[in-house]
Order: sequence, then C-alpha cells, then structure tokens
Amino acid sequence: MSTIYYIIQKIENKDESGLNYLYKNYSSSLFGIILRIVKDNDVSEEVLQKTFVKIWNNINQYEEKKGTLFTWMSTIARNTAIDKIRLKSFQNTQKSESYDSTVHNYATTNINQNNIDVDALMLKLEDKYKIILNKIYLEGYSQSDLAKELNLPLGTIKSRIRIALRILREELDSEKGLFLGSILFFTILMYLIKVL
Repeated sequence: MSTIYYIIQKIENKDESGLNYLYKNYSSSLFGIILRIVKDNDVSEEVLQKTFVKIWNNINQYEEKKGTLFTWMSTIARNTAIDKIRLKSFQNTQKSESYDSTVHNYATTNINQNNIDVDALMLKLEDKYKIILNKIYLEGYSQSDLAKELNLPLGTIKSRIRIALRILREELDSEKGLFLGSILFFTILMYLIKVL
C-alpha cells in the first residue's frame, strides 16, 4: 500500500494525522501557487487554509486515474485563489492599494540572464496587450470579467489576446538565436507567470 493511499484513507476516516502529513509536505508548494495568483501573503495564508479545508471535506472526490494527489490539490488551491480574487471585496481592497510598489519591485528585481530574450520580446508588446495577457493568464480573469473590469467590449478583449499572441509568435519566428518558436512561446507564458 502506497503512502499516498494510506494518507487518503486516514483523511477519509477523518484522522487528522493524514491532513497534518499533507500540510507538512505540500503546504509550501500550494502556498506558492496561491501567492502567484493572489499576490498578498496574508490573503494567501487564508486561501491556503480554505484549500486544506476543501481537501479535508472532499478527499473522496480524488481519483488517482485522473492525476496525482498533488495535481488535484493544486487545482483546488488555484481555483480557491481565483475565487478569492474574483470577489468584489477583494478587488476593491486591491484597487485601493498603490500600484507603485509593484512597479518598484519589478524594476529593482535582478533579471535572470536566461530571460533577457523574453524581456526583449515582451517589450515589443504595447501596454494594452500586456495588461490583457497579465489579467487573463496570471490573475485568472475570464474574458467576460475582464471586459467588465476594463469597460471594453468582449470582442475587443478577444481580439487583443489574439493579436498579442500573434505578435509574440511572429517575433519568435523572426528571432534566429532562440529555440523553436513553440517551445519559446511556452517559456514566455511561464515567464509571465513568474514576473508579472
């Protein structure tokens, strides 16, 4: 019997030692996933606690054939974080805070040498495209929620996503010193998740 199966059995039997094991071994990774979405330590802690309550209450919904336990827990963490940022009260709190600290933190962060080409590609996008990519891919907005947030037609949001991705792909195709376009395109999306 595997350790994971044993832990799942403990949680299904409402034995807290199973949940303690999961928290001890997975809370740091789940916290990182949540923090990238929520961008606030205190709120991330709250979301992490809600995530573990959901894991405790819904462990019987985990199906090993659909993926690993960590993947299942990561999905719960991500969805809980996205639910949190979609709440009006959270959005209002975030709007009242200054955007300057985020800009300052980004400007003073050392840039990894491996990301220089990605930085150059991202600089080629206009701000209106960067904002859309950031909100959709990093902050978890749906296209319709973003249209309401930015007071733009849904078609404009869809067009800007399509145009931004096309611009990035064209830039990748024209770069001679970079890896294959599709692999680097994936790298850019991962870079967006880390930096923005």
